Amino acid sequence: MDRLLRQLSQLAITVFGIVTVTFFLVRMIPGDPAQYMLGDYATEEALATLRAQLGLDQPVYVQYGLYVLRAVTGDFGSSVVTGRPALEEILFSLPDSAILAFAGLAVAVAIGIPLGILTAERQGSWSDMLIMIVALFGISFPVFWLGLASVLLFSQELKWFPALGASSGGGVLTHLHHLVLPAGVLGISVAAYITRLTRSAMLEVLGQDCIRVARAMGVPERRVVWRLALKNALVPILAIVGVTFAWSLGSAILIEVVFSRPGIGSMILKAVSARDYQLVQAGVLVLAIAVVLVNSLLDLAYGLVDPRLSTR
Repeated sequence: MDRLLRQLSQLAITVFGIVTVTFFLVRMIPGDPAQYMLGDYATEEALATLRAQLGLDQPVYVQYGLYVLRAVTGDFGSSVVTGRPALEEILFSLPDSAILAFAGLAVAVAIGIPLGILTAERQGSWSDMLIMIVALFGISFPVFWLGLASVLLFSQELKWFPALGASSGGGVLTHLHHLVLPAGVLGISVAAYITRLTRSAMLEVLGQDCIRVARAMGVPERRVVWRLALKNALVPILAIVGVTFAWSLGSAILIEVVFSRPGIGSMILKAVSARDYQLVQAGVLVLAIAVVLVNSLLDLAYGLVDPRLSTR
């Protein structure tokens, strides 16, 4: 219970910091939302009236105080473009982004962790060097470049997968058909990080005395690596998954743009162009809370993997 309360208090402090930083960073975006909404030929009287309606005529610290008070109740204001509640707009697009992020993370975990264990088991071999070189290339290439290259290859040339958009109709198989390519690109880019970090975690565990004793006692190497070493390396591997989830969620924004998929990422980019402060703030806050919640849940899971962490 104490651990849970500690996690909740840390979550509250983190969310408050995110709210504060997001508010002031958004205010640094050049441009005037009122000018964007009314056009270049709007009169000063019309601009002043709209700024007063949006609360943009007040000092920044007053806007910040009002924003925090409303945010506590879940009111993030209304979008200056659509007029709908900003939080409602973001939550409507959240499932599309969540599906893409978790699908990409699942692909990354399915590829990265086995490869990381394999390279640690065969440290110094040609397969280890080959996989590490490929992982280095995966880290070096931007995710949007991989997305564009995959569209040209698998959509334009081979015509295996749809190039753009997400299926708004059809069954589960149709949705999966549209999801395979963007999730695969996202997963491969994230898998490069997971592979390298898993390898480092496994090498550290394989160098411990308990592993040396197990090998000296004649325990089969496969059991040493995939049972004993992997069990001791689960905590750092879970930490790796938590860190890469944030990377996966951030990369999903670029993937949504490249593949013209609906989601929070594409919505935030449009909101930035429109100087839609409320929508940007709500979107960034929801994404940040999602990352913090996943990491908090993983932190609680450490105690299940290693009971010593629960009593520490």
